[in-house]
Amino acid sequence: MNITKVKDIFLKELSIEFRQKFALAGIFLFASTVVFLIFKSFNNINPREWTILIWIIMLFAGLNAIVKSFLQEKKETYLYYYTLFDPLDLIIAKLLYNFVFLCFLFLIILGLMGLFTGFPVKDTGLFLTGAAFGLFGISIVFTFVSVISVSESGNSTLMSILALPLVLPILLLLLKITAVSIRLLTDTAIMEDVWMLVGVDSILLGAMLLLFPGLWRS
Repeated sequence: MNITKVKDIFLKELSIEFRQKFALAGIFLFASTVVFLIFKSFNNINPREWTILIWIIMLFAGLNAIVKSFLQEKKETYLYYYTLFDPLDLIIAKLLYNFVFLCFLFLIILGLMGLFTGFPVKDTGLFLTGAAFGLFGISIVFTFVSVISVSESGNSTLMSILALPLVLPILLLLLKITAVSIRLLTDTAIMEDVWMLVGVDSILLGAMLLLFPGLWRS
């Protein structure tokens, strides 16, 4: 892996994102609108509802954000990249960018939820640790499925169908970790679930790095 090339691809993705400000604004508008509608619909959200809603909002906002990861450029562009970059450099740079973007989006959603509905989390360290590993896993799934969508003529519907079942184990672990951090549940072995989340991330990452070079050549 070439760190310099990974950095160059990452910066290129960042420049494209800021060049397409309407798409960036649309994603944050979507997240803000959903949070506000939930607030107006429920008025008073209890901690259990908060736990479920924040990850559902994050899931679909993240799907909208990353669906364009490999779909926003033409196949000819990737043929050009093929002559410049190692496939692992490309996929790692894309993954890192998507992870950073999801973290930023999560902080926005968390801030909006805190503003409108309060912040019921009691163990912030556990919550943020679980969120970081969960968002990394979601980034892996959405990035890799975006690659598969490109190989199927840019079918974004296929991405939604494939991504949601794959991200379900991550989401279930996130819900449990969040529930414990809010004190809805008591589990002295919660760190085992955090390590299980790390294990799921590792398996997904390994599968992506193993399969991506073959998919890119095709």
